Parts: sequence; structure tokens; C-alpha cells
Amino acid sequence: MDCAIVLGAEGKGLHDLVRKRCDFLVSIPMLGKVPSLNVSVAAGVMLYEVVRQRKAAASNRA
Repeated sequence: MDCAIVLGAEGKGLHDLVRKRCDFLVSIPMLGKVPSLNVSVAAGVMLYEVVRQRKAAASNRA
């Protein structure tokens, strides 16, 4: 399944028109003393999770 990951700016997040076009909204839970992630780190976390879930789904189908 194809997907697009749209990342919002810290503080402002996504523009309302962009937010309304999204099928799902997710956030990365922050633990410890780290208040936020920069966009490149957040993108890496999200892409890792997409690949992890796709691999798990593929192994369940086999």
C-alpha cells in the first residue's frame, strides 16, 4: 500500500488544510527529558516504523 508521510513544524504543526487531507494523524511519544525531535529525526522514526510494520504484515501473510 502506498503512503505519504507529512511532517509538521514544531509548535505550529500542520496547516489546517493539510491536516484535513490526512487519513491519519500520529504523534511520537516522548519519554524522559527530551521535549521534542527535529524533523529529520522524527522522519527517521516514522520511516522505521512503516518498514517494521510492513515487514511484520508480510511475514504474517507468508
